[in-house]
Formats: sequence, structure tokens, C-alpha cells
Amino acid sequence: MVVPLPASFRVQCDPGLTILAPADAPPAVGGIVLLGGSPLRLMALSAPGARVFAALRGGVTVGVAGPGAGLLARRLVDAGLIHPLPPRRTPAAGVVTAVIPVRDGAGRIGALVGALRGQCAEVIVVDDGSGDATSAEAAAAGARVIRHDRARGPAAARTSGARAARTEVIAFCDCDVRPTADWLDRLVAHLADPAVVAVAPRVASPVPPGSRGGLRERYEAGRSPLDLGPWPAAVRPGGRVSYVPSAALVIRREHAAFDPALRFGEDVDLVWRLAGRGHTVRYEPAAVVHHDPRSSWRAWARQRHGYGSSAAELARRHPGPLRPARGAASAVAAVSLLATRRDRVGAVAVGALAVGPVALTTGRLARRLGRTEHPGRPALALTVRGRRHALLTAAETSRRTWLPLLACAGRPDRLVQAAAVLPLVHDWWAARPAVGLAPYLLLRVADDAAYCAGVWSGCLLRGNIEPLIPALPTIPRRRRTGGRGGGVIGAATSPGPARLPSTV
Repeated sequence: MVVPLPASFRVQCDPGLTILAPADAPPAVGGIVLLGGSPLRLMALSAPGARVFAALRGGVTVGVAGPGAGLLARRLVDAGLIHPLPPRRTPAAGVVTAVIPVRDGAGRIGALVGALRGQCAEVIVVDDGSGDATSAEAAAAGARVIRHDRARGPAAARTSGARAARTEVIAFCDCDVRPTADWLDRLVAHLADPAVVAVAPRVASPVPPGSRGGLRERYEAGRSPLDLGPWPAAVRPGGRVSYVPSAALVIRREHAAFDPALRFGEDVDLVWRLAGRGHTVRYEPAAVVHHDPRSSWRAWARQRHGYGSSAAELARRHPGPLRPARGAASAVAAVSLLATRRDRVGAVAVGALAVGPVALTTGRLARRLGRTEHPGRPALALTVRGRRHALLTAAETSRRTWLPLLACAGRPDRLVQAAAVLPLVHDWWAARPAVGLAPYLLLRVADDAAYCAGVWSGCLLRGNIEPLIPALPTIPRRRRTGGRGGGVIGAATSPGPARLPSTV
């Protein structure tokens, strides 16, 4: 049963949304066609639906946008074409319990407890076998302390805290998180939507004001694996935001069931299980918490390695989402072929690999967009954008998944070196971090290499190589979603493989 979006909610359009006019009638008469989301989705709205959408887009609440606005808004939210804006309500202090899993957090835990006490009904600290004064410091700051005699891991610690909570909503916070003033109120507001069971803030790692910060801090400020960007999203495997870290996470208590067998990736596993059951998890970047980077380069590399090591076990539990995109494999194959065959045969083969998929995808999209004016233009633009993303994903996959194979291939020639370096230069130019180009390139390679080492070690230890094998080709099928058209357009854009942070 589809639950309408609550009447008090407003919405905002996704930044990637494209609004197209039908070819046979002006928008005011014949409706509109919406294109966007991840995976890419095409939805046609009738004239009444277009009027409701125009009202929602203009900023009115769902309750006054017109007949059927709640159900239409839900469909568009589920498709990723728009995002909900819940009303700001009274502070959440009386309805939320903060749970802090921690091990050896003396010197930090007291400040976090003090910051959360004014925002929550209660703060529970789960001391997971600490060997220092964590429990005493937390109790002195006003927290209720639960102690594990031995370390059981972050998943078990969070579950212990959730079971002890007296409220229906829990806010998980790691010890190295620094909450901002209204982050919790923004997140709890989303739970007014009965379909939403969990919501996560943006986890940023800014350099403290008045401090230039060291190289590690400045790199983390621009490239934290926990920072999922400035745009809201529904969280699901294969989406633009495929996971959220539990460094800071608000969740209904009945759904706070982490798997204690997972040392890393327990947050990804929980979110994917919730999504698989039809529940909604939201990412809300308007709510921000700050996260401290690791205190040493060794700890920084160990963190990345741990993230990668969870891939094999997650792939066993959730087959499919962690496999490298087949577009990435095709791009790597094309570069490798051109590097080894500089003759006419190599050029023709690479040309076929490059031009053929573009032509096929453009033609398929143009047929799906045939109801709109000049369908070839947006089809080509979307395909080019998708191929550009595929090339960037291919370079990242090569570094984060297939680096040992590339190393065994011998010394790369200039073409391969350029294919590896230019995407990193693009990232640096787009993000403009407070790190010079040369150190940024070195740190990105080290970052990806540590993650890759974790992926391979996890695959070998678990006996599961699925995260190393590209996804098999699929035949796109038209899928009806009710009303006048709609459905998924086969992979014009690809989210690529997920990075897998945990938050220990």
C-alpha cells in the first residue's frame, strides 16, 4: 500500500531533474514529462498531474497542492525526482535517546555527552570494553553507562544501547562526532513521514576555524569517505546515495538491529536490509555534524583498509550492488587494448567500444523520449553525461578494485598513466580542496590503494570474489509504474560501486 506524503510537507526538485514538454501539446494542456532520478527514470504526468506538480514546485504544502497530491508526491519522491521538506516542529529533546558506542574514549566522551544532553531526553554511553576512564567520564557528564566487559564491536554496542533506550527514536553518535545546533531537529522532522524509518545527516570534516590544519586534516575536509555531498536523496543500493554511515544516524528504535557479526560495514548492511524490506531511509545534508579525522597516517590507512575489507561479506549478504559496473570494465578494456595495439586494428576496436554503446544508448533513450519535443537532443546529452560518469567510475574502479591486476601488467605506458591521472586532476579541480595538486594525487592513490588492499584481503579471507567481478549485461525492460507511463530507463547513468565506510 502506497502511503501519501504527509499534507504538511513541502518538496524540492532534485538538481538533476529535467522537465520536458510533450510533442503533441503545450504543457498547460497536455501535461509534462519528467526525467531524472537514480537510476534514471521517465515519468509522464497528465494535465491535472502537471498542475499539482507545478503547485508543489511553487512551494505550497502537499495538503493544498490539489487532489491526489500526496500520492503523486510519494511517487515522485520514491523515484528520486523530488525530495521532501518536512515542517520544522518543536525541538526533539523529549523524544530522542542518544546512544554513543565507544571504546577508549576518555578525553572526548565528556564533551559529546554534554553537547547531546541538551538535545535529547537521555544519553546512553555503551562502553565497549574500554581500558581507560571512559565510563567514569561519561557518568560524570550525565550519561547512563552500559559497560561490556570485553569488546564486542560497534554493532553489538549500538544494539545494547538501543535495547536500553526508553524512547521510540534513537540518535546514534560516534565518539568522534561533534553535533551542530539544529542537526537533530532537522532529522527527527523527517520521521513525521510514516514511511521513513531512518535518516542521516551530512558528516563533514571541516578544518576548525582559525586553524590551517595539517595535510591529513585538509585532505579529509575535501575527501572524507563519510561525507556524501550536498544533495538530499533516498538511500538505496544502486542509488546516488547507496549507504549512510552510522557515525550519526536517527532511527526508529524497532529498526535499530545491527548485525554484531560485522566488524566493518554493519551500517551499510542495516540500511540495505531496511531498503530491501520496503522501508525508506533518507539522507538529509541540511543537517550537519562534524567528524574528526584519524589522529595518525597509520590509523587513516587502517580505516580505509577496514572499509574495503567489508566488501566481501556484504556481497555475500547482498549479492549484486558491490560488483563493479560493466561500463567501467568496458572502459578499462578499451584503454588496455589501445595501449597494447596502436595499429589500425586497435583503433577500430576501441572506436567500436566507444561509439557503439553511445549510439545504442542514445537510440534507446530517444525512443523512450519519443513523446517529447526533439527527443534526440536530451537523449544524446544524457548519454554523453552517462559515458563521462562511466569513464570516471572506470578510473576509480581500477584504483580501488583492480589495482593488483594492473600492477601485474608491468610498467604502464603514457596512455594508461594519463587515463589514471586525469580523472584525479578532474576531481581536484572540481573540489578545489586546500591541498596542492601533487600531494592530492599522492594521497588519493594511497587512499584508494589502502581501500583496494582491504577489498582483496576480505575477498581472500571470505572466499568470495564477487566484488572483483564486473556486473553481467542485462536486457533493459520497460516497467510500468501506473498512470500515464513511467518506468526506469536502462543505465544511461550508473552510480558505480559503493564505497563502504563504517564508523568505528
